[in-house]
Amino acid sequence: MKNKNLPIIALILVSPISAHAFDSSRFSGEFSLYSGFATSNSNLNPNGDTMLNGLYDNVSHTNDLFVAPLGNLSFALDSHNSHRLYAGTSRDDLAVGTLAFELGYQHDLSNGTQIDIAYLPTIVSGEVWHNPYLEGDHRTTTDVEGDAYRLKLSNIANTAVSFDLGYATSDISNEGISHQELARSYDTYYAKGQYLSMLNNRSGLISAFSYTDHNAEGSAASFNQYKVEMTYFANFNSHSFAVTGSRGYRDFDSTNPIFDKERADYIHRIFLAYEYSDIPNWENWSVTSLSGATVNTSNIDFYQSNELLMSVGLNYRF
Repeated sequence: MKNKNLPIIALILVSPISAHAFDSSRFSGEFSLYSGFATSNSNLNPNGDTMLNGLYDNVSHTNDLFVAPLGNLSFALDSHNSHRLYAGTSRDDLAVGTLAFELGYQHDLSNGTQIDIAYLPTIVSGEVWHNPYLEGDHRTTTDVEGDAYRLKLSNIANTAVSFDLGYATSDISNEGISHQELARSYDTYYAKGQYLSMLNNRSGLISAFSYTDHNAEGSAASFNQYKVEMTYFANFNSHSFAVTGSRGYRDFDSTNPIFDKERADYIHRIFLAYEYSDIPNWENWSVTSLSGATVNTSNIDFYQSNELLMSVGLNYRF
């Protein structure tokens, strides 16, 4: 599944829905407001420089200041709250630097397993360059439309093992690239397995491995990705934080016709999520922060990129 790594929208920290936020109501949720700074060096970022002097020139650079709100709402379908409908995002995703707005259904089984089925309406849609390789003229953007679906099985039979499966499809309305081998519309299959290991009653480690089969219309834009990820989390009184590091490798299917080389990328990432929940005289409020960096190295310089994020915000549970 296509992930949006660290840019502006990934700044919003939303806690998991509190199952018993109100004893007298089946609704619960929260609201977050974030502000911060994001910077990116990438020739493929549609918010970057519109003109390239050359394919081997300096990488396009962007700086963004932002203010971003987001909410989360859950509705319990039964009095035991074992069946829920929800809209929003989860802290599990945000803690590792991934934001995915979801509309879904959750069911808690008696053996400890949680089943989560969701539709993700925004994770694929957006904009890309009409022709990112255009030199000496202003590049324009074109729309991307698509759908994504997700199935999560968490804490299977109380074993602390979880699986996350996804499928996404996208269509670029106006491709603009003359080489068919680089056509970008795609179908993607995603699978992730993880294991939670508690170090004590306040901290633990989550170890994960994921595989992505990205099938684009062009073989030179298609790849297999393998990623390992480790998260350390801890809670100390009013302080909570999670630190995630990951390393991924993308192996593309065929020779890039522009650069006459088969592309291979390595993606390195570190991400920190922090929350302070004991603000004097501010019940149900917390201060939160997200920061992280992603570095993509490639054997083709044009595709090298890096991103940096720093943010702070307020979160209110209701």
